[in-house]
Amino acid sequence: MTLRIITAAIAIPALLGILWLGTPAVGAFILLVAAIGGWELADMVRARRNCPLRWAYIGWPVALVAVGWLIAENQTDWWVLPAVIGAGMIPALYLLTSGRRSAFVYSLAAGPYVGAALAHTPVLRSVEDGAQWLLLALIVTFAADTAAMVTGVTLGRHKLMPNVSPKKSWEGLIGGLIGGGIAALIVDIAFDLEIASAMAVVLGVVMAIAGTLGDLGESAFKRHAGVKDSGFLIPGHGGVLDRLDSLMPNLVIVYWVSEWSAT
Repeated sequence: MTLRIITAAIAIPALLGILWLGTPAVGAFILLVAAIGGWELADMVRARRNCPLRWAYIGWPVALVAVGWLIAENQTDWWVLPAVIGAGMIPALYLLTSGRRSAFVYSLAAGPYVGAALAHTPVLRSVEDGAQWLLLALIVTFAADTAAMVTGVTLGRHKLMPNVSPKKSWEGLIGGLIGGGIAALIVDIAFDLEIASAMAVVLGVVMAIAGTLGDLGESAFKRHAGVKDSGFLIPGHGGVLDRLDSLMPNLVIVYWVSEWSAT
């Protein structure tokens, strides 16, 4: 626990500094994160079998984030991102529909998913009040995760999906929904994001659900690959994907909410 706290004490100011520096800094940082995430995907596949396509696992997330960065800088059209995502998903969807559901096949789908989610980060930073919207994604995700963990530890009795994540409970999920709703309302008021209070609460609840699904998805992938953590880069926290599993779907949600609120 002490190591986790020390790591967080170092990482949080660093992340705030990157946010403050603007879209170029965020884009460069997320490119690095995408490369590490792709490397971790390849390592998880390698835990079950040989992974001859390591650079493909790294390449898809990096390529998608690069496209997102270009969109943020108005250097390319928005349609390029879904086109690249589609190109990446085609082989995975073909193998999945053919019944070949191995860690290797799942990771082919996971690469474009990781890249597509992270690609929204520089785009979100580039919108009006982008730093505040990104902080909303970070704070609500963290609050929902923390509330779910605390509630689950203290009150958890009924397992949510024991075959995927034995520690998660229905009580923890409810605590996470409440924590996410409250956090979103507080952030909305503090940053004056111009979301109606009721909508902010709904957004927080939706983000808590999405974060839980992201967490369960990565847990299922790790279980299939036979590993405990996606990596070991972050002391006390595991790998990069272990820290981003709940955040990635929420980056997408918050970006589109920011676009909707601007209309």
